[in-house]
Amino acid sequence: MRLIKIFLLLTLTVALGGCGLLEKKIAVTAVEQNKIIKEIPARAGLPLTIRFIHSVQKTPVEEDLEFDGAEWIVHRTRYKSQGVGLPFMESDGEFRREGDWFVMDRMERRIKNLSLRTGVGTQLTLELDGETIELYKIFEPGTRIDLVVE
Repeated sequence: MRLIKIFLLLTLTVALGGCGLLEKKIAVTAVEQNKIIKEIPARAGLPLTIRFIHSVQKTPVEEDLEFDGAEWIVHRTRYKSQGVGLPFMESDGEFRREGDWFVMDRMERRIKNLSLRTGVGTQLTLELDGETIELYKIFEPGTRIDLVVE
């Protein structure tokens, strides 16, 4: 009897998973407001670009990440001026110039929980799965934005 229960439980789990009912999602959430901004299926290879104006340098920064099914991997950071908080060491990845941009490529940093904050003049923007979300136009400076796998 116990073997039958285990078999039925496994069959139900597989069936629900195949229907998408147990599918994990990535929720982009404004934490303090408890507001989900966007929710999409959590799948390996999902691209994310974070764009903002550096709070000290006042120049644009772009970070390219990818979701591997469990966590985020930072592949590349592009920025227009070197300074505080920007990668530059050989151990950070492969550094090069592309026109006006400094590029740190092949960083391969892993991030389990991704948490961001809107800032004064930082123009925090996400490009997630091909959709642009201009967080700075939606939320006040200081708003915490989490990308959470549910």
